[in-house]
Amino acid sequence: MAELPLLDPDIGAALIDAVGTPVFGARMLDAAQSVAGVDEIFAYHVRDGERPVALSSISARGDHDRRARHYAERFYHHDPVVHARQRTAAGRGFVACVRAAEIGLRDYRAICFEQPRFADKLCFGWRGAGRAIVLSFYRRRDSEGTAALAALANVGLTALARQAVPTSEFSLVERLEARIARAFPVLTLRERQVAARTVAGWTAERTADALDIRQSSVLTYRQRAYQRLGFSGAADFLPAILD
Repeated sequence: MAELPLLDPDIGAALIDAVGTPVFGARMLDAAQSVAGVDEIFAYHVRDGERPVALSSISARGDHDRRARHYAERFYHHDPVVHARQRTAAGRGFVACVRAAEIGLRDYRAICFEQPRFADKLCFGWRGAGRAIVLSFYRRRDSEGTAALAALANVGLTALARQAVPTSEFSLVERLEARIARAFPVLTLRERQVAARTVAGWTAERTADALDIRQSSVLTYRQRAYQRLGFSGAADFLPAILD
């Protein structure tokens, strides 16, 4: 009789109990490391036509928040997993293995695979009506523990589906950009982009990463926007852009 690659029920129960708590990601990573060479997990929710919103990000390699941010802000549309999700009918699951060598965008491959030394990522997802949840396991070696990770992913996706899906931070930034454009048409595109992210509370470093410009350029665009409008700070935008 063949053995089935089922997940230890005690591990599954512990994962579900930890949903929404700070220990969920750590327990998921511990379980993935025990069955395969997984050093990083990234899970996100995405609505059709929008950017992904992180649900969980945990790593044994460090700097995972930076990689998750780059993925959501810059690399998401270059991920082959997007095509797998779009081809999947609502109410169905999907799986995709993406190897580092398959990533065409150089920055994406370097930041998310080569620098942390990941050979591939194995992604499991569930496609709902106009939305999806995706759980990605980043591995040191190709094709290690695939069947066991599938069992873990089934429990992980069930647990993640119980989380309240956060409002997209990027939708907020896009709304701010649109309001600033209407209220202050004198600003250039870059000045509007920087101003919107400043109002949203982003740091200059994060804004520079998202817009793929230098941090010094962010400060320059910010100062130019203030000078054009006679403002002393980001709070001066609020009276004109609040509903």
